Amino acid sequence: MKVLMVTNKVRTYALGFQNVIIPLQEMGHTVIWAADFSYFIGVKEEIPCITEQIEINTNPFKLCNILAYQQLKDIIKKHKIDAVYCSTPIGGVLARCAAKKQKIFPVIYAAHGFLFFKGAPLLNRTLYKWVEFMLAHWTDVLITINKEDYEAARKFKLRSKRSPYLVHGAGVNVGISIDVDKNRKRIELGIPQDAFVIVSASELNKNKNIKVVIEAISQLEDKNVFYAICGAGEEENALRKIADKLNLSKNILFLGYRTDVLEIMSCADVFVMSSFREGIPRALLEAMDLGLPCVGSRTRGLTDLIEDGVSGYLCN
Repeated sequence: MKVLMVTNKVRTYALGFQNVIIPLQEMGHTVIWAADFSYFIGVKEEIPCITEQIEINTNPFKLCNILAYQQLKDIIKKHKIDAVYCSTPIGGVLARCAAKKQKIFPVIYAAHGFLFFKGAPLLNRTLYKWVEFMLAHWTDVLITINKEDYEAARKFKLRSKRSPYLVHGAGVNVGISIDVDKNRKRIELGIPQDAFVIVSASELNKNKNIKVVIEAISQLEDKNVFYAICGAGEEENALRKIADKLNLSKNILFLGYRTDVLEIMSCADVFVMSSFREGIPRALLEAMDLGLPCVGSRTRGLTDLIEDGVSGYLCN
């Protein structure tokens, strides 16, 4: 069977992707992966399947998504696709629409966080929720990764008449032991040995709400607090300006995309995730697995993992 996997923007061949592609191949299926690989940082040749570039964008109102829909229909014809696996909100919409048009089934959708979460804007809780409800009629298997999404999905009517699945996590190896010289790592990063170090790992976008952490640090009396931010994204320049304005340019470290995130976490004192919304955040799972104290926002996905005052701390 030829399976088309559809996702959004891809930077690396991460474990979450490996955990889909490799089992399918071991079962004897051929995988074709369609995504936006223009931001790919890793070694693309390490991806063990056929890849197809599509002009998909996480903003649902971008006109390029119309092109991506056309590209997906062409890919289905070109490779004579038998089944579709899709994830992420926009990838899920475009892939399921293309599969419906080309009369492809089964269709599997892994929802990595519905956009109509509790506390979301009215548009999300109305239009986006209606879209997911309608697309469920073209979906045979629906996988959710947190309790809030699972309860919402139970109200959908799938084409297969099946119930949705709840599978916590999005691909994390647990029990990892990191052998790193913490003092040397801090020197490499430009962090004093006696500093209190906060770390986060995520794309720098508005949803990740990195700004609130920087602003909180500015209110501390202790000036020997450093914040190591692993990740890149469209908000980096704006966040740098905020750090400069608050006289924190030396304390806020924009480390960019890193392949040594676990080593950086290992020499930190606390992990923070201040997102407005999450599915089940891989970085938080990795930090918890390392035994790093964690602080997160009180939102879906994080509340699945952190019990306030027991396994971490939750903030509004």
